[in-house]
Amino acid sequence: MKFVLSYTLRAGGSVEERVTAGEAAQKLLANWAPSDTATIHQWLQRCDGNGGFAVVENDDQADLFRDLAVWAPWLDFEVVPVLDIADATPITQEALQKVRSVL
Repeated sequence: MKFVLSYTLRAGGSVEERVTAGEAAQKLLANWAPSDTATIHQWLQRCDGNGGFAVVENDDQADLFRDLAVWAPWLDFEVVPVLDIADATPITQEALQKVRSVL
């Protein structure tokens, strides 16, 4: 299953605490890899520096949770399951036909 992850930096702390947290997150990132069940198709940084987005494929929700839990001290996540438009279009057409049949 594909997911779009949106993440933002957790608020709070002094400037020095945020810098220290940022350094710790960078150190973790240098040695971190997602679970073997995950494929990161895109990982994007927001240009305002307040977070980013990722398109991730993973069929094991426990592994997805495990990957995100590592980053929870620094980041707030929104995780949205998604479909490729080519897969969604026939489903949408089928749904519209069902709805049209009762109008």
